[in-house]
Parts: sequence; structure tokens; C-alpha cells
Amino acid sequence: MDRTSLPDRRVPAGRPGVSWGIGDFLWVYFGGILASLVLLEIGLGITGDTGSHTSTITDAFGFLGQFGGWLGLMVLVSRVKGRGSLRADFGLVVRAREAWILVAGVLLEIVLGIVNSPIVHLVNQRQDVVKELDQATGIHLALLAIVAGAVAPVCEELLFRGLLLRSLQRRVSPTAAVVISALVFALAHPMLSPTWGTFAIVPALFGLGAVSGAAAVERGDLSASILLHVGFNLLTTVAALHK
Repeated sequence: MDRTSLPDRRVPAGRPGVSWGIGDFLWVYFGGILASLVLLEIGLGITGDTGSHTSTITDAFGFLGQFGGWLGLMVLVSRVKGRGSLRADFGLVVRAREAWILVAGVLLEIVLGIVNSPIVHLVNQRQDVVKELDQATGIHLALLAIVAGAVAPVCEELLFRGLLLRSLQRRVSPTAAVVISALVFALAHPMLSPTWGTFAIVPALFGLGAVSGAAAVERGDLSASILLHVGFNLLTTVAALHK
């Protein structure tokens, strides 16, 4: 039996008929960003928001473009170049019995936050997304919390620890694949939000990417990495909801 066809495989996809790779990661990533910019402009046109202040509707358009774009394009890649299943191709699965990993994600955020705190204090600036969560209220806050606490972790893990990491595993050692994918994941955030506050947390994001990547390689799917990521974002999200 071809073990690479099993959902819980511990080796990268490589059977005949699976042809997606690093190039697909690049066009999916930038395709989602482009879709976000287009829909964001549409949202701005509808609401009349300014670039410095966006409403719930405008943000919803932007999130739909980015995360909906990533998800839709990965479905396309899977159907055209893979097995036709996000689970079989990229390991998309979340197991309820592994909910305890959420706690590990929270602890990981605390540890990496402490390690990274000298850089954050030196910069003395918070991430834009954290500032938005702190300032938002009502439906807008609920939207940001859902995106930060659930939508972003699932879509980012699917893209970085699913498509990218598995593509790298075909070309380099598992350790190198984890390191490279974690670095790309960490640097992608300041690319989208080039502020000192975002640059300051790159080391912590790299740590999250490395731990999540190692879990994805070891377990053969994204259940643990998604739950780690959700837990990692949990404290910030809960704090914003209870401000």
C-alpha cells in the first residue's frame, strides 16, 4: 500500500499524480493578498471608510479576500494538481480529543513572549492587529476575535504547514523544511504589516512556526499545529473580549 495516501502519514506527499509544489505556494499566497486588496477597495468604496479607519464591513471584505482567497485557491490546487482533498493533500484535520494542545499553545505564547519581551520593549510598539483588537467594540470586535482566534490559524497552518512545508519536504530534510517554512511564516507578517511592532515579534512567530512545523511533520497532519496556533492567539483574543 502507498503510505503517502494515508491521512496520518509521516512522510511528505510524493506519489505519482501529486504535482503541487513551492511555486503553487507562492501564487496562492500572493493571490490571496491580491484578492484582499481588491475586496478591501470595494469595501472602502461601499462604506466611505478612510485607510486609517475601517469599519466592520470593510474589514470583512478584506478578510474574505485574504483567507477566503487562500482557501479557495488551495482547493483549486488540490483538485488540479493533487488528490482533490485538503485533508489528503495538506493534512487539514482537527481532532477534538487533542483539545488539550490548546493549553500547550497558550503556554508557548507565554514562554515565547517572555523570551521576546526585550525586543518588544525596545521597539515599544504593538502589532496593528493587537491595537485593532483593543480599540474595537461590538460586532467589529467579534469579527476580529473570530478571525484572530480561529480563521487565521486554520488558513495559515493550511498554507504554511500544509502546502509550503510538504512541498519543502520533497526537496530538503525534514529539519530544513521546518526551519525554512517557519522563517517564511514569520517574515510574511511584517511583509503585510511593515511596522516596528510587527517586526519585533518575528522571533516569537518563528518559534511558533518551528514548533507547529515539527508537530506537523511528526504527526503527519495539521491537527496539532492548528490547535497550537489557536492556543497561541487565545490570550490576546480573550483579553480583547474582556477589556
